[in-house]
Amino acid sequence: MTTEAVTDREKAARRRTLAEEAARRTADQESAGPQALWPEAARQALHELRVHQIELELQNEELRCTQEELEITRARYVDLYDLAPVGYITLGDDGRIIEANLTATSLLAVARSQLVAERLTHFILAEDQDTYYHHRRRLLETGAPQTCELRLTRPDGSLFWVRLQATSQRDRDGQSTYRTTISDISERRKAEEVIQASEARHRVMFETSRDALMTLAPPGWGFTSGNSSALTMFGAPDQDDFASRTLWHYSPERQPDGSASAEKAVAMLEKAMNEGSNFVVWTFERGSGERFVATILTTRMEIDGQPVLQATVRDETQMKRLEAVMGQADRLASMGMLAAGVAHEINNPLVYVLYNIESLTNDLPKVIAATRRFSSALRSHLGDAAFADSAGDDFGILHESMLEDVVDRAREALAGTQRIRTIAKALGTFSRVEHAERSAVDVNYAIECAITMAFNEIKYRAKLVKDLGRVPAVWASEGKLSQVFLNLLINASHAIDEGDVANNRISIRTWAEGDEGIAEIKDTGKGISPENLPRIFEPFFTTKPMGVGSGLGLAICRNIIVDFGGDIRCESEIGRGTRFVVRLPFHPGTRMAVTSATPVGTRPMPASRGRILILDDEELILKTMQRFLAQDHEVVTGTSGQAGQAILEQDQAFDVILCDMMMPEMTGMALHEWLAMLHPELAAKVVFLSGGAFTPKAAAYLARVANLKLDKPIDAADLQRLVNRLVLTAKKGH
Repeated sequence: MTTEAVTDREKAARRRTLAEEAARRTADQESAGPQALWPEAARQALHELRVHQIELELQNEELRCTQEELEITRARYVDLYDLAPVGYITLGDDGRIIEANLTATSLLAVARSQLVAERLTHFILAEDQDTYYHHRRRLLETGAPQTCELRLTRPDGSLFWVRLQATSQRDRDGQSTYRTTISDISERRKAEEVIQASEARHRVMFETSRDALMTLAPPGWGFTSGNSSALTMFGAPDQDDFASRTLWHYSPERQPDGSASAEKAVAMLEKAMNEGSNFVVWTFERGSGERFVATILTTRMEIDGQPVLQATVRDETQMKRLEAVMGQADRLASMGMLAAGVAHEINNPLVYVLYNIESLTNDLPKVIAATRRFSSALRSHLGDAAFADSAGDDFGILHESMLEDVVDRAREALAGTQRIRTIAKALGTFSRVEHAERSAVDVNYAIECAITMAFNEIKYRAKLVKDLGRVPAVWASEGKLSQVFLNLLINASHAIDEGDVANNRISIRTWAEGDEGIAEIKDTGKGISPENLPRIFEPFFTTKPMGVGSGLGLAICRNIIVDFGGDIRCESEIGRGTRFVVRLPFHPGTRMAVTSATPVGTRPMPASRGRILILDDEELILKTMQRFLAQDHEVVTGTSGQAGQAILEQDQAFDVILCDMMMPEMTGMALHEWLAMLHPELAAKVVFLSGGAFTPKAAAYLARVANLKLDKPIDAADLQRLVNRLVLTAKKGH
């Protein structure tokens, strides 16, 4: 017997009891009335009728109350159904909508009357029809609830994502119906798409990062993932191989400080895990055995609720090399300043030393000729014995061989001094390497400067053969071009072992071809192997032993030549030597560079006598220049810029002003600026003299003004010729 049946019997028994009690009370009230005379059977029948009537009334009341409750429940159900937060629809076997709640109609933006009898597939996006087909097929085949996610379209064409949950059931007629809930998941899908896009971006960043990125997990600290840069950095063939390693697998046994790599790595990683992050410099070892220095930044993070470390490893090899380049550049700049200072200090005394030795070399043969004539006449007059007694202990110096030796010594001193001048000029040239100003440059002069600086490296290894042709000036920087040739000559000498000078040679040749000046440097050295030849212009590539070369020389040479609009090529053969060819474009409108030399002992004759002002803070330079210019001109001197200013305030009748650039207190530039404001005609007559050391400000000033500049030491004949020409020009101007 069911619970409902028991409940109904209990209700009926309770109604019976209530009805009998009510009927009994009524009978008691009528006991004095006519019914008292009725037979017992009649009274009993009346009682039963009354009980039954009361039971019916009670049952009717219960039914009425139940109906009211049902109405309330039905209304509540309709509200819950229509106003539910999800859409409810019922589908028939043919897929048409039988009923739908208000939420479903609101989601689809279609009135309920229009929605009923419409197929659900009418609202499904074409691209998602296949998804719904498989969803409905599984529902029909299994009868189990099914779920899918797809996109629906509204009449206005707008799309939204929904989650369909469907169940099947049969109605009283045995027809199958399918109850489906529609949940709008558009916001969730948007959030998921944002997350997916973010994950994709981070994945791209992770995979394309030039730094090696990896994750490590405790307690063994093995790699759990790594990007392609990490695999390349350590030479791992694939992710599986990389994930089987630890940090110390890619490290030498010990770090540079002597600590064991494994122990130090664990301590480093545990510190990052405890403190949140850690940054260290680490020495790694690739699979090939090559060691390199890198920085490691480790950061604690969580993946799927588990703590891990993310490590960013940056190979500092290139940075270290760049630091080396910068250090070398700083050293070169310092050496350039030092070279300029040395050249300046050498050039100033060279002015008077060179002039005095030149003049002595020129004058000694005349003195010796006069001495011979005087000695011959005196010997004839006094006789040999008396002549010897008159000469005393120094009689031997009058011997012919001794007189010739004096002249030879003077000539040797002159040759040595001229060599010092050449070296000082070369130093001055190389001190200007950092100045990028381009001008018309004599290729042969740049080569001669390089030979002067490199000859000490060459002379113990090979013979130097020069064949310098007539080449128009090229458009370049003299200092940088000399640096290129110096590097090529040094490399050529290093390719030849010492001790066999007779059988080795370095040749350098120049010529003009088309609109280019060409320089060729060949050696008979070891040569370059075919596999290394394509790499010789790469920065830091070198075949020299450690400590001998930085691998930057040829890379710098190529950059300089290319920057000048030229080209540099190399040919080489093992055991036969190497050949470099440099091509440079001519300076526009330049003429053939012709180097003229003034024979010692020749002095250009003046066309007109002029007045010359010489200003220099070195008194010996003033005295020397005055000595060889005063023979033809009136010379006034001053030992400072202030002295020159004082002279020029009182006297402006000068044809030429020779002015040292770098003087204390008032420089030659300051004096020129003063003249340009007050006496511009005199400012145009200034010729600047430089010992080779001048500041960037001075270089910029010289580039801005049109005045001539002469480098010390100045050849006496050249200076006399220039002064004579300037005096003649000044006289014609008057």
